[in-house]
Amino acid sequence: TYENDMPMLHSFGGANLDFAVMGEFFRRSGMIFIRRSFQDQPVYKLVLRHYIAWLLAKRFPLSWAFEGTRSRLGKLMPPKYGLMKYVLDAAHATGTRDVHFVPFVTSFDLIRDVEEYAAEQTGRNKKPESLSWFLGYMKSLKEPSGRIRLDIGNPVIIDEAPGPDDKRALERIAFAVAVEANRVTPLTVTSVMCLILLGLAPRGATAAELLAAIAAVTDWARERGIRLSSELESRDDSALSATVDTLVESGLLTRYEAGSENVYSIDPAKHPMASYYRNIIAHHFLDRAMIELALFQLRESGEGDATAAFWAKIDRLRDLFKFEFFYPPRDEHRAAIEAELARIDPVWDRRLASGDRGIAQLIHRCQPVVGHAILLPFAEAYSVVAELLTRARPGDEVDTKTLLDTALVEGRQAYLLRRISSEAAIGKLLFENGLSLMRHMGLAETATPDSLAARRALLAELRGLAGAMESMRLSTTALADKLPGAGDA
Repeated sequence: TYENDMPMLHSFGGANLDFAVMGEFFRRSGMIFIRRSFQDQPVYKLVLRHYIAWLLAKRFPLSWAFEGTRSRLGKLMPPKYGLMKYVLDAAHATGTRDVHFVPFVTSFDLIRDVEEYAAEQTGRNKKPESLSWFLGYMKSLKEPSGRIRLDIGNPVIIDEAPGPDDKRALERIAFAVAVEANRVTPLTVTSVMCLILLGLAPRGATAAELLAAIAAVTDWARERGIRLSSELESRDDSALSATVDTLVESGLLTRYEAGSENVYSIDPAKHPMASYYRNIIAHHFLDRAMIELALFQLRESGEGDATAAFWAKIDRLRDLFKFEFFYPPRDEHRAAIEAELARIDPVWDRRLASGDRGIAQLIHRCQPVVGHAILLPFAEAYSVVAELLTRARPGDEVDTKTLLDTALVEGRQAYLLRRISSEAAIGKLLFENGLSLMRHMGLAETATPDSLAARRALLAELRGLAGAMESMRLSTTALADKLPGAGDA
């Protein structure tokens, strides 16, 4: 902005950052400190709204986190509408036209806070920011952290702001910004390696297998116009190796060098951290994941009209994970699914209609599959919440805090008993979204015999999805064993 002779960028930040010494530095650098919550403070809201209107009238660029904070799961979460609504209300009140919402995405090879994010999701309290915290954070940056990349999306232009009561318009604008932010999120070496290795876990991958898998994912992304980091785009082996070395030195990846080949893996204790990086790019693979999972379900169920059953399963998966991802309207989404199917196999519709043999051929053409690496943590986390709800007795109410606290404990037990496959499925936000889904389905009200039966049916469905994804994982590891560089090849 400075180099283009624009006014200083005004960034909204939490008041918790206004601590000794650095608070003044941040303020003089354009940061506007606001409270995290001020729902019941009408004077505060009024002053903030007028201040934003003044900044907007002066055409000062404003910046804030779409979710109200940095993502704790890696992927883009539902937006907090507060500041966006204030901007639109101010534009409407002052007659300011041509407001641009410009999404920008910052990608890191490594983020020093990810370990803390993962710990917070398992129930540990967030450390308060302070001068000593900031100095410790700055000291941690002496460790190599790789590259930082900034991607800027196309602006969502609001020629005339909607009225203050037009909630649907606000949601449409926020959705358009989210979709564009997701579109310009690039694949990076870190995110792709975490995707591949989490999909293979507990099996690791040799260097040759990893390079082959990275090349396959890169080619897949390039064909679909997905942005790539410079190392992936240029196929620069030396730059890729340097990034891998950084990931190994940080402890995110493990490299075993004592055998005849280098083998890479992710320690199970690091799965929650690795899932953060994997989640950053999960939306790019969502359509592919839904296709794969629907096909594996069809293979195992042997339903009559395979085509109708396939689309029913796609719609069901869309509904089950509606609190995790941003979807286009159903017609657009179906067209996108059909386009992905056509890339997999130009005669996909004939194969699907032919039944079991055609489904098996489509699954073969999908290899290596990625759906389990994308969707399994959500299905497993939801199953923990669903199981707790099935333990209720008629008349029992759902206490949100108690349920989420218990889910953290029961989720850990489920992992130790391997009822869930990874600690990446244990997290407060995942459990909250699972509970939101069950509320949406009417399953989190006062327990009745009918609702308890519906809860048990949902639990069985989620466990069935997890079982299908275990089959997907096994098919991926079986394929890896046949690749060049595996075994004695």
